[in-house]
Amino acid sequence: MSNHTVIAAGQFTVTLIHPLWNGGTPTTIGGFKLEGQMVQDQQLMDNSKVIALANGNTITITNNNKSGSLTFNVTATNGDDDMVKIAKFLKRVGDSVGGTIRITQEINGATSGDTYTSCTVKSCPNRIIQGNDAPDYAVVWNYGEYTPDSES
Repeated sequence: MSNHTVIAAGQFTVTLIHPLWNGGTPTTIGGFKLEGQMVQDQQLMDNSKVIALANGNTITITNNNKSGSLTFNVTATNGDDDMVKIAKFLKRVGDSVGGTIRITQEINGATSGDTYTSCTVKSCPNRIIQGNDAPDYAVVWNYGEYTPDSES
């Protein structure tokens, strides 16, 4: 019998907890378009590096660095759930605290997720104007560490 995976489009949640936004109350982020890439996690550095030696041998160095960046492709909604608005605010006030981002997704009826800590805004365009469509803002956050549900 074949294995089949069922994923309902858009069945994921991004929650931000940041003491400088909304008094630290958890904020569920909106503004994700149904079609296209919505979120991408990119680790800061490779977890393994191979050094080739002149005699043909190698040395492999590994680490457990869990820092990186999250890119959210969102549309400005102008509500409290607007990541563009949140990112612009945090850039303006000069975030020296960091927050927590939790992402969960439902696949085959089971929910799993990742928690990202020490999150700060890396970049967010100030303005994008686009005709006959809502523009996509690539809002990038740096994180100090992530923990998948399997490790909590």
